[in-house]
Amino acid sequence: MSTSHPDEVPVSVVDRVSLVLEALSAGPMTLAKVTARTGLPRSSAHRLLEQLANAGWLARSPEQTYELGVKAYEMGQAALNQNRLLHHARPVMHTFAQRTGFTIQLGVIDRGDIVYLAKVNGRATRPPPSARGARAPPPLPPGGKIIMAYWAVHGCHWPRGLRAPSAVASPPQAESTRFDEELAQARDRGAAFDRGETYSGIACVGVSIGPPDHMYGNFAAISVTAPVGAFEHQKMVAPLRVAAGEIWQRCVAADLANH
Repeated sequence: MSTSHPDEVPVSVVDRVSLVLEALSAGPMTLAKVTARTGLPRSSAHRLLEQLANAGWLARSPEQTYELGVKAYEMGQAALNQNRLLHHARPVMHTFAQRTGFTIQLGVIDRGDIVYLAKVNGRATRPPPSARGARAPPPLPPGGKIIMAYWAVHGCHWPRGLRAPSAVASPPQAESTRFDEELAQARDRGAAFDRGETYSGIACVGVSIGPPDHMYGNFAAISVTAPVGAFEHQKMVAPLRVAAGEIWQRCVAADLANH
């Protein structure tokens, strides 16, 4: 994920704390490195680091480096346990991976990136380098593209910083036009394809979860990955959409039962 500091240092305490925690998600850091990564004044960064360490959100080593602490782990686990979409998607994903041998991932759009909530590795192929909890910035993989394809026709605001994927440098207008064409194609076939553009040698197909005008459809997707040539993209759409539909039905059934 990107941890470069914004053009303007945030004023609110919440924004500053978030900036520090996001920076430390990359690994242990010294005060100097946190300051460089966040752009916060040294005194402010030190005060926040010490307060977060005293509260258990961070751990401080004898060498004066800081890393995420036990409380951050506890809250992360609580977030995973409370995520209804993740809860209903897991069993379907395990069944899909066992049946096909391919790796399947669950992702959601957040601030213009796709964040992977779950990943089940298939036995038949080497898994892609993405990991659970990882944030993939633009250019988006198929899971993110199919979500954005439906955003474009439902009046949703485009995330700040989104750029069209392109292996060849092009003028901004050409990139935008090509990306719009990719999204239109994804809407037409109900899936987005990747033939090694995101990760070299790895093919991917992504479909949204649920109707495109619903929250799950607009913000979540599942994708299947394998080495290029291991499957035909078009033939993978149907089984992947069946899996997405089952996840959707489980979510709907649970919501109805709760209400």
